[in-house]
Amino acid sequence: MNHKQFFTRGIILALVLLLSACTSPKTTPNPTSDLLSCPTAEPQSCPTAAAQAIPEMNAWRLGWTRDAANVIITFEPGDKCSMDIIHPITGSDWNTLNYEIVVNDQTYQNYLVDAFTVDPGMTPEDVLNAPPPVSSSIPPPYVHLKEVTFINPMSRTLQAAEITITEGSFYFVCSVQDPGDLRIIETLGPLEVPTK
Repeated sequence: MNHKQFFTRGIILALVLLLSACTSPKTTPNPTSDLLSCPTAEPQSCPTAAAQAIPEMNAWRLGWTRDAANVIITFEPGDKCSMDIIHPITGSDWNTLNYEIVVNDQTYQNYLVDAFTVDPGMTPEDVLNAPPPVSSSIPPPYVHLKEVTFINPMSRTLQAAEITITEGSFYFVCSVQDPGDLRIIETLGPLEVPTK
């Protein structure tokens, strides 16, 4: 075979390959599918709201709640907040109020509990019918804010607040925030502090 013919056929073959490559349909790589493929046996997925659950307490923490908590305040879906009295306050010279807050909800970014006392002679109806103590920066003069606790969604916390009263009524306000201003959903109480 002539070297010229071999060279000419080689050029023609290269052009044919080049033209066929240009006219064939092209597939573009999909970076998303490349990132999502994993060399694992089980399919993976992103965590969803339904998959989140409130953390469980270990025995040490459960003991603190069972032995020290006076009340447990619980947020539930649907803007519900309730209080269970575990150990009544005894009424000594000074009292420590321990309360656990459980948030079984993930609707809002922030959950708040305000603990407050009121002047002697105030009835539960006076407190429940009055403007809520956290609706403005200045509460009514008969309301004495003792503690404000911020809680994350799907979480729990144990709070100890020193009470400087020896008798009277103690109340809680449950509020939520997301994404704007604070909104009160419930006023709980009274929790009575007996006469010493």
